[in-house]
Amino acid sequence: MASHHITEAEYTTALEEGRRAAETEFRAQAVSYLPEHDAIEVITVRNGGFIIPRRLVGALQDASPSDLGAMEIWPDGSIIEIESLDIHVSVHGMIKAALPALVPRHIMASMFAAKGGAVKSMAKTQSSRENGKKGGRPATKKVA
Repeated sequence: MASHHITEAEYTTALEEGRRAAETEFRAQAVSYLPEHDAIEVITVRNGGFIIPRRLVGALQDASPSDLGAMEIWPDGSIIEIESLDIHVSVHGMIKAALPALVPRHIMASMFAAKGGAVKSMAKTQSSRENGKKGGRPATKKVA
């Protein structure tokens, strides 16, 4: 079997891609099965967490409670696995797929819209300055 040697450039690229993925994807530091809720509890690397009903994770449908108790996380926090069943579930994919079922779409949309509207940018700052030169925001008309 031929061995494959990676170059320093390939190694550096792989490290950077891993760092980027860790910043843009959900990663777990702990996972457990909650039999009383038939749910999976995931604690993220930022110390937040989710409780996801098992019915929303297709790969875990046929796993027994004892199998679910044997879930482990890969060292980088990206995968939850049950080694004995050869099951591997992406933490990011699982949470991303479960969120619409856990939080109604209109609530998620309003949360993201509010966050986006609160963002400060150079364009908004410039626009505010230009409007200020014109006298600022018009006074609110009082209704009798």
